[in-house]
Amino acid sequence: MRALAGLVVSLTLSACAALPPSFPDGAYYPAPGSPGTASIASALRRAALAAGDDPARFSFARFESAEVAAVNAPDGVFYFSDALAGLPPAAVDALVAHAFAHEALGHADQRRALSLSVSFGFTALGIAVPGLGLVDLVANPLIVRAFTREQHLAADRKAVELLQGMGHASPRRVLATALQVAHRVNGPARWPLLAVEPGLERRLLALEPLEPLADVARARR
Repeated sequence: MRALAGLVVSLTLSACAALPPSFPDGAYYPAPGSPGTASIASALRRAALAAGDDPARFSFARFESAEVAAVNAPDGVFYFSDALAGLPPAAVDALVAHAFAHEALGHADQRRALSLSVSFGFTALGIAVPGLGLVDLVANPLIVRAFTREQHLAADRKAVELLQGMGHASPRRVLATALQVAHRVNGPARWPLLAVEPGLERRLLALEPLEPLADVARARR
């Protein structure tokens, strides 16, 4: 039981880093002319239009972080890290499109529903077998994290559609490049089992086949 309690503490601490709150620490509203803000605003507007949604329903803020990250908050609010804002415009487009894809696919509501159903199941079992309620504290975040990793792959697929609607002739390649750039900045997950994103290799493989470079070159002419 002590070992189980220790794992609960470990998962709770890791959740602070892996699953940021709706309002990240260091969040602020950037000045319209601040570096990178115009790129994010443009990307968010075009992603909404590509999804057939009203851009006026969405807003964003930034937060201080050296990691490339985006957070979907309730009510159509997005938070983008300063590191993300500093990336090249094509990478900003791709990562904003990915964040918007989570919103368009209703992923936050799906995660909440899954977490509640898992907790309900362990609560019911705990009535019959005392002590199983504590197992929920361990199993629930592991199950939700595994589910979230699959959601990221679905969001990547949706982001490809959005990027095409945003005017990118090679959306798969644009997203793949952005994921590689973000990985170089953030590095690999220290604890893959607790990660909320799939590994880079798996995400890139899911984007295959990329558009031929010859087609990309022709599109740039």
